Formats: sequence, structure tokens, C-alpha cells
Amino acid sequence: MPAKERRSKQQLVALVELARLGAVHSFADVTSSRLGAALGLSQQAASKCLIDLERAGFVERAHSGRRLSVRLTDGGFLAARSYYDGLRSAFEEDGKELELRGKVFSGFSEGAYYVTLKGYAKPFLDSLGFKPFPGTLNLRLELGAMIDRRRRLGAAQGIEVPGFRDGKRTFGPVKCFRALIGGRYPGAVLAIVRTHYDSSVLELISPVNLRKALRLKDGDECSAIAYLESTQGPRV
Repeated sequence: MPAKERRSKQQLVALVELARLGAVHSFADVTSSRLGAALGLSQQAASKCLIDLERAGFVERAHSGRRLSVRLTDGGFLAARSYYDGLRSAFEEDGKELELRGKVFSGFSEGAYYVTLKGYAKPFLDSLGFKPFPGTLNLRLELGAMIDRRRRLGAAQGIEVPGFRDGKRTFGPVKCFRALIGGRYPGAVLAIVRTHYDSSVLELISPVNLRKALRLKDGDECSAIAYLESTQGPRV
């Protein structure tokens, strides 16, 4: 297993504690003594834990004099969120849908490129029940809570659209979640791992031209309800 994917229970607990201390959306001042007290570790052990988390790609550290600031990376957030959700599910029934809201913007057409590849046409139809319109609707998520929800999709199972090989290169599977877009149209949220976008962007597909059907232009707000379980969500 690659080093960045290895994580001990201690590291996972540390990531959750760092999130509690405010290290999710921005850098938070964290001392090794404070972290150690929260985790039941010595200051030296807590300092080593932070170094190990940075080496694993789960946190970024920044120094200003003697002050140390820490922020979770997307990988660190996903690891913490997955661990947290696992603990929470043992005590309560977790929500099975996520509402996301953002502002429409014109992107790189990367999503449009992938959904129009011939090798994905039948897999999309078999997995989601529709052939996507050749283009994606991109939403910029501006609220921290919305970005958290988008990151959560990365840790959820979703629906896997199989990949393919065209003789020259291999196109991997695409993770999707059925969605209701704009309160009216069935579609799906794409959770692409390798993309130019970060967790502040939501890419949506549908059998219809969403921009035209919802009369949207850049800067307009749009919402989507993503269903975390493959058995849920609207069908075409």
C-alpha cells in the first residue's frame, strides 16, 4: 500500500482532533502540547505524529516564528471524515442524501470530454439509466459547509461506472451519485479523483442540457441533492 494511503488509528484520531481544532478550511494554530493532551500523548509523541501526518500527505504545516499552523489536505479530510462517519454510524443512522448549492461557472470542459467518450456511453447507460448530455454543469461551492459535503462524497461508495481501454490508453472507472438537480431534473454528481478541480467544484451531468433547461448563466445559484445510496435517487 502506498505511503500516503497508510494510516494508523492514532493518525485518524489525530486528524479528527485537528478538524475539531479548526484545521479544515484554513490553517489553525496547533501546539504539540495541546494536541498531545487531547490524544493522551506526550508532547514529543504528538510532534512526531504531526510530522508523520505531513509525510503521509494528510496535513500541511506552516511555521511563523515559534508558532505552528496546520491544515488538513483533501486526503486528510477524507480520511478523517471516513473514520468519523464510521464511528457515528455505530450510534446513529446517518443521512442518506446531501444537498449542495453553488454558483454556475464555465469550466475546462474536462467533464464534457469524459462523458462524451464512446467507451463510457454504454457503461453510463447501464449504471445510471441514461446517456449524459455532452457537457457538465459546474457549480462553484463557496460555503465551507458545502465544500465539506463535496469532500464527503469522495469518502462515500457511490455508483461506479466501469472504465475501458481504447487501445492507446486506459480510462478508469468514474464514481457517481444519483442526484436531483435544480429541484426538477434527474442526473448525477461526478466524483472524479483525477481532475483539475478541487473540492470547491461540483460537476453535474443529466440527460438534458441543464443550463438551457434551468435557464442558468454564469453566476446563477443552483442546487443539487446527491443520494449516497445506489438504490436511492430519481430515475430517468
